Amino acid sequence: MRPDAPVKETAAPAATPGRGLADGPRAYPLSRSTPEELGNDAPARSRLISPSLLLPAEVVLFELKPSLWYVAFASLPIAAVGAAIVALAFCIQQLESVRYPAVVVGMWVIGLRVAVGLVQWLGRTYVLTDRRALVQTGVFDVKVQAVALEKVANTFVAQAVIQRLLGIGTIFFRTDDADGQSLAWEHVRRPKEVHGHVVAQIDRWKRALDRTGQA
Repeated sequence: MRPDAPVKETAAPAATPGRGLADGPRAYPLSRSTPEELGNDAPARSRLISPSLLLPAEVVLFELKPSLWYVAFASLPIAAVGAAIVALAFCIQQLESVRYPAVVVGMWVIGLRVAVGLVQWLGRTYVLTDRRALVQTGVFDVKVQAVALEKVANTFVAQAVIQRLLGIGTIFFRTDDADGQSLAWEHVRRPKEVHGHVVAQIDRWKRALDRTGQA
């Protein structure tokens, strides 16, 4: 899906995908949208997620797209089938008579799955607001998964060996609900840095709730 200065207590403009992560906390000034101000109807500004999906006065801190490697990982199982069809067409002598159609079918399988993966990537956005973590999916049929930051019991970064080599990873959010609700930001670039910003905001929001007695 990037020098330190005093945090401004003004509504934060939405960041472009991946922008600001390298700039540290100054890129994400704290919102004044604390629990006691939920009735404030001031609009939150966002660029990727639909504003209609946000709560009143909820402020988008940043929005991320997954790495383009998401397309490769999402497409791999079916694309591998297409590649196997092509390979078999060339390796098995008995298939020589149907080699050309088999290659065409295999290439179509690979191409169509990669195209679907691109559409899935286009429709997937990870969002951190001052009070929730969200995953928006879908281009035409938009769906949103969200967890409230005060309910997050644990967050962690998971990286397979190949993900570590590519500089990507998945950030998991685990809640303390009885149903064990969880959320995942898959194939995020610079996951440890992103995770640091997430953890910092979770701590800020929980402290704000503690101060107002709404924890």
